[in-house]
Amino acid sequence: MSPTSPIRPLGRLALALALACSLAAHAADKPKLDLSKIPLPVPRKVDFAADVYPIFKESCISCHGPDKQKGKYRMDTKEGAFKVTEDHGPAIQAGKSEESAIIHMVCGLIDEMLMPPPSDKPGQSEKLTAAQVGILRAWIDQGAEWPDGPIRDVVKPVTFAADIGPLFQAACGSCHAGGGAKGGFSIETAAAVLKGGSNYGSVVTASNPAKSSLLTIIEGKDEDLPHPEKHKLPPKQVKLVRTWIEQGAK
Repeated sequence: MSPTSPIRPLGRLALALALACSLAAHAADKPKLDLSKIPLPVPRKVDFAADVYPIFKESCISCHGPDKQKGKYRMDTKEGAFKVTEDHGPAIQAGKSEESAIIHMVCGLIDEMLMPPPSDKPGQSEKLTAAQVGILRAWIDQGAEWPDGPIRDVVKPVTFAADIGPLFQAACGSCHAGGGAKGGFSIETAAAVLKGGSNYGSVVTASNPAKSSLLTIIEGKDEDLPHPEKHKLPPKQVKLVRTWIEQGAK
């Protein structure tokens, strides 16, 4: 057969058409995702080192980092994080958070692919909050900038107003708020927490976690309480309270 035979171009065209049909069929087989379940991006400029990487570090890198790469996926490097997955497309598609597989997974839109995965141990693996998802979405929509070189370690200030107050209100407010606060211990203001209660006195020593018995209480280890386990908070919340105390309990 002559090299100039028209059959060769026609063969390539048929192959391209077959491939296109195969890809279209594969796309049609994929279940349609309910994007209405995705939290909105936060309405501010997001910084990778200060806002995004701490989420990766806390919730993702233990399973997708230098020591372990579940699903052959890493999140501690730019190259690894921007990987195009075989089944779900780009993990991070700059400018398009709604089309990024990482957002679909942290929102539980893909069957059996919720990230972080659920755990039967309380506090060990917690779903990202709407605010955290909003930060990831804003970062991706703003271009998903990942600076070259080592990522600077950013210590986020933990304050009573933004972090500890809402935590205590949700976990302890039913017993330790209002005029009938049990043991005279109120969690309504930072000053009230630092003051302590009528039974225990002061349970927080600013900048000194070792002398802050509140940590023993919320770890569920205070045997002087009738039911110490009822005061136990998840490890991540205990860590947040500890950081608040270390930073001066402000």
